[in-house]
Parts: sequence; structure tokens; C-alpha cells
Amino acid sequence: MKTREELSWFSLMRQPQEPLAPEGVPLDGGALDEWRQRFRPFLNYLRRKEVVVALSGGGMAMACHVSVLRVLELLGVPISRVYGTSAGAVVGGLYSAGMSTAEMEQMMLDIRSPDDLFGFAARLPGLRLMTGAVVRTLTRPSLEQSGIYSRSRIEEYVEGLMNKYLGGVPTMGDLKSDFACLAFDIGTGRPDAGEMATKKIFSRERTPDVRLDDAIGASMSIPGAFTPKKLGDRFYIDGGAVEHLPITTAVEDWLARRRRFGKRQVIIAVDLGYSGAAPLEETVCSPTDLVMYSNTIQSRAITQYSLQRCHHPRKGTSVVLIRPKLFSIRLCEIEKIPAALYTAYENTIEQLSGQRFLERTEEEMERGTRFLGLERTRPRGR
Repeated sequence: MKTREELSWFSLMRQPQEPLAPEGVPLDGGALDEWRQRFRPFLNYLRRKEVVVALSGGGMAMACHVSVLRVLELLGVPISRVYGTSAGAVVGGLYSAGMSTAEMEQMMLDIRSPDDLFGFAARLPGLRLMTGAVVRTLTRPSLEQSGIYSRSRIEEYVEGLMNKYLGGVPTMGDLKSDFACLAFDIGTGRPDAGEMATKKIFSRERTPDVRLDDAIGASMSIPGAFTPKKLGDRFYIDGGAVEHLPITTAVEDWLARRRRFGKRQVIIAVDLGYSGAAPLEETVCSPTDLVMYSNTIQSRAITQYSLQRCHHPRKGTSVVLIRPKLFSIRLCEIEKIPAALYTAYENTIEQLSGQRFLERTEEEMERGTRFLGLERTRPRGR
């Protein structure tokens, strides 16, 4: 894996360039038009359709989402709406609020220490666990003390970004473009409430008065790693508990709008989840790493089932799945962010070029058919 120093020359804003190298010259004019011809089948597929983007959870691999958005920007893809879960809610929310891909790239590169995001001793979850255990022993049990990391620290960081780049924190109703993010409503925590946990969608239509940083905080509250987000008297955890890659929500919204607009829909879905590979011991040596790994395994099955429901081009909705080749990047490994930006940029170009832009979708649907036991079995002979 290339280090931050080895990738100091690389910037998404200098792209596209050929060859992809430090001495490469950014393309413009006719050369840029020729470069875009590599994506002509993909762009033709999007014509006269509503194009939405779905960004999955993925922890610090969220940098990959910025690279994918940059490629779509270079290709001139018209995005009508962004859906995000967890890490995807962070990038999708900031993008929909008006942050440019250049600003988001700089935002990612400016993170110099995990302590900036997660608080003191972020790389020592064992120490934080012991500290939390002492606090829980001496105080009344509370959902607001159930995480290793305080969610409020990262919310303060996100709020600072919005103040810096956007001049303030917008509400969901004030965003420059349509955006929806997912969380999981686990109720009030009261034993006498008799509540059911449900999926929660924050958007312009459903929650116009909710602040963007609050919606993002609810969507990214990974159980065990972060404390649940409290809004009003209700608690919310990470949206990945119900939909790691929010393509089902995108289709549900499309079905509600179809009567008015009549357009077919293409979901460009960026999945940073479980690839199927077994983990190395060193990558799951802390509680948060194992929580993240187990969450992505569970979410893979949900994503595979969702693809079976959502990819039906003849019925009007299809999914173009993009899966950057993820190397191991743990929650606190911010030093790998430059490599994530670089790798995702290369992988996105590779996957969208030529005639094979639906290849990842078809491969994942085939895997899902086997994994979920949806294969049609031939009847045995009499």
C-alpha cells in the first residue's frame, strides 16, 4: 500500500490525467472529450433516466466515496438525489449541503490524528473501555454511556467543517440538493414504553427542521463503538443495522415519485462493505475492529437481498454497483486515507469504463442467489 508521502503528488482535482502518474498532465479540451469516450456505454445507459447515488457505511473508508463522486463529476453525471448510511451519510450530507469534492478531499487529508475525530487515546480502545466501565459502575446505567467513543466529539468536528466551508449548519430542509440518510430508531429506552424499533429516514420531505449534523450523528452511531444519538426523547443507532447500502430506500422513494415524473431510475451504489475475505488477525485485534467486521458481514446479506429486489431494468429501476477494492482500513487508521482516495479513483474508472459497468451488480446478485439460498432447484426425477 502506498504511503501518504508516496501519494503526495496525487490529487482528485488534478484528474483526469493520462498516464496516472506524478508527471501526468491534466486533460482538457479534446483530450478530455476523448477520455470521456471510454465511458460512453455507461453514460448512454443513464440517458433519460433519473440518476441517484447511494453511499454505504464503511468507517474511515468514506474517503472512497469522495473519489467516486469526483469521477461522476468529471463525467458530467446529473445526480438528482443522494442517499447515505453512516460514513455515506457524512460524505453525502456534506456534498448535498454544498461542499465541493475539492473541499471534501482536503477535509479528508487534513485529518492528522484519530484523536481529532474520536477523542483522547483513540487508538487505545482498551483504555477507553476500562474508563467507561468505571463510569458505568459509579453512575446509573444509560444508553448515553454505552459506546467506547463519544459520538459528540465527531459531531463537533463535522459541525466545525460546516461552519468553515458552508458558513453554518443547515437543516435538512435547507440543503442545496436532495439528500436522505438512514438511522435505526430504538425508542426511548423506557421499559414501560412498549415500542418497536424501526428504520428512520431523515430527508427534506420527512424531517425538514432536523439539523444536518444531528441526522448524520444518528446515521453513524455504530453500536458498541459510539454512543446512540438522542433526538428529543428517542435514541438512534447506525443505519447499517437495517440498510448498509440504501438502495431499497432509493427504490421506495422512486416508486412514490414515479406517478408524477414517469422516469426510469438508475442507482449508482457505492458499496464499501464486506468483500468476502477472511480478516487478518492484526486487523481485528481491538473490540471496535471486530464490531466493524461483524457488522459488515451482516450487512452483506442485506445488500445482496436488496439487489435482488432493486435491480430490475425492465421494470424501470436498476443498480450500477461500484465496489472499490478495499484494503484493510480500521476506524483509527487515518494514515491510509490518501491510499483510499487513490485506489477508489482508479477502481471507479476501471469499473465504469467500456461495456462492463454492470459486471459488479451481476456478480453480486449471483453470489447473493447462492448465499441466500434463492437458487432454483431442479425437481428430482420420478
